[in-house]
Amino acid sequence: MAEINLVPRDRTTFEDFSRFARDRGWQLDQRSVRAARGEESPEFLWRTDNGSTVRLIQSAPLDLSYVVVAGDERDRLADEVRERFPAFSWPEIIERLSEARSDEERIAAFRLVAATESADYDPTVYGAVRTGLDDSDPLVLLAALGAAFYLRWRQFEPLVRRVSESPQVSENVRVTAGNLLGLTLWDRGHEGS
Repeated sequence: MAEINLVPRDRTTFEDFSRFARDRGWQLDQRSVRAARGEESPEFLWRTDNGSTVRLIQSAPLDLSYVVVAGDERDRLADEVRERFPAFSWPEIIERLSEARSDEERIAAFRLVAATESADYDPTVYGAVRTGLDDSDPLVLLAALGAAFYLRWRQFEPLVRRVSESPQVSENVRVTAGNLLGLTLWDRGHEGS
């Protein structure tokens, strides 16, 4: 069953989201709280009465928080989350990616794209990430690798492999790309690209 990822416009704290969830009667999974202690990127899980789940992920690598909604009521729950925590729409994220000019803007846009974990191939996103994987700035390159990792589109695998073997990038970037190849199931995107 598909999940809905939401990237709030503002940093979403555990405390704020917890109050929001409590007001709706969602139950916080205490195991997620224990597991989050000391984690660089804590992830908290709430269960709704109908068995749906809502996770708040405070991602250190992406430097943002995002929410993942799953279950039969995911559309309604996602609407509730968006009402309290306004989130970027997919077209807005694509626009930011397309309009990004500075390295900082490109890095921020790659992080937004990554947090969506979109399974749906988009040629604009693919082109921007492909360009980022050719960038000479290691921070842009690492952000593009992160986007490829989170998206898992099969079209990125040969590009990430090329980065992992390139003598023109730093050893840190090569090792990161090599690690991503071993960690990632490149199972999304469309066939034949």
